[in-house]
Amino acid sequence: MLASNLLLIAHAVPGWRAWSFDPAIVVSLAAAAVGYAIGVRRVWRAAGVGYGIRRGEAVVFAAGWATLVVALVSPLDALSEALFSAHMVQHELLMIVAAPLIVIGSPGVAFAWLLPAHRRRAFFDTVRRRPMLSMWAAITAPATVWLLHALALWIWHLPVLYEAALASDAVHAAQHVCFFGTAALFWWGLAHGRYGRLGYGAAVVYVFATGVHSGVLGALLTFSPRVWYPAYAATSRAWGLTPLEDQQLAGLVMWVPAGVIFLVVGLAFFAAWLRESERRVRFNADPRPGTQRTPRTQRRRKTVSFMCFVCVVVIHSAACGGEQFRVAAELTGGDPIRGRDAIVKYGCDTCHTIPGVRTARGQVGPPLTGIAARVYLAGHLPNTPGNMQAWIRHPRENEPHTVMPEMGVTESDGRDIAAYLYTLR
Repeated sequence: MLASNLLLIAHAVPGWRAWSFDPAIVVSLAAAAVGYAIGVRRVWRAAGVGYGIRRGEAVVFAAGWATLVVALVSPLDALSEALFSAHMVQHELLMIVAAPLIVIGSPGVAFAWLLPAHRRRAFFDTVRRRPMLSMWAAITAPATVWLLHALALWIWHLPVLYEAALASDAVHAAQHVCFFGTAALFWWGLAHGRYGRLGYGAAVVYVFATGVHSGVLGALLTFSPRVWYPAYAATSRAWGLTPLEDQQLAGLVMWVPAGVIFLVVGLAFFAAWLRESERRVRFNADPRPGTQRTPRTQRRRKTVSFMCFVCVVVIHSAACGGEQFRVAAELTGGDPIRGRDAIVKYGCDTCHTIPGVRTARGQVGPPLTGIAARVYLAGHLPNTPGNMQAWIRHPRENEPHTVMPEMGVTESDGRDIAAYLYTLR
């Protein structure tokens, strides 16, 4: 059903082929591209091709600029006015694709070379002064940029501010600037200064922490039984989605693909952390003159690094798991722990395979893996906490031809079982 809805979105409405040519956006993007190209040309003319700004950095900047075009000019922009899920895709492109690619491309260096030579020297002299360096160090400190980006993400998703952005172009522009600006600062703090002021280990922690809090927001959107932003209610149905389905799809976009990106980046930083540790062991001399650190020392350092990574992953998993149980309890009003016991009490484990329930290896009914992330129950019933509880307690009232029996599940047990099932994503 979800696949057919997505096909309908892609083909049914002419707006999918509509490009947005807002003069302010088009002029800004064009000026950025031309300015960067001129700056790179001047740098390479003075220092040689590939020096000052590497070829790879120029290519990465071009990819980031193209992502901005997709997000702000392509039909995705027009679609984002009708679908919350499309709007979420637009925001994720700005924050976790365009922003890191742009900052890796060293735009500051390129744009500085647009200035005349004497003004460029004055500019560099100014930014290298201690007060400016101290201020920039404070603004781009890992904890600061992490907090700024987290605040921007959560505050702008408050219904009153999000609806205001949908109603006003100026507020909408401010929202995009906040998302892209704080994300650019966050990624700059990770990408520049070589392996960072606090080392690759800190980068691993901050990337995983960002993945956790953004994933929690995505989960809340996915599992919420009510629509957060009523402004989409009048437009989402034209695309084959109910407002709640549109919101669930938006939550999944923030939760799953974005979470995968943060996981991959975090693992990349961890690999860099290991390589840097190995390099230091290999090239740094032992405190005793004329000796080198032994292979045993190298193995010890690798073991310590690996254990630190395991701790990060365990903390990340525990935070996600605990948050899942808390969110599920709030959505359903039940207790997931009691729900797991109730599943065995009513014999659900004899028919279904259910993650986390050791005895649930049944093959009679469908496996319940990932049931919390499904759009529908039984193929037609919207996946909401109320419908989940009704289906558990009285399946044949909702689907007369189902083979699922009436088990006499009480109201409280139904809430608890639904709470546990809502932890399975």
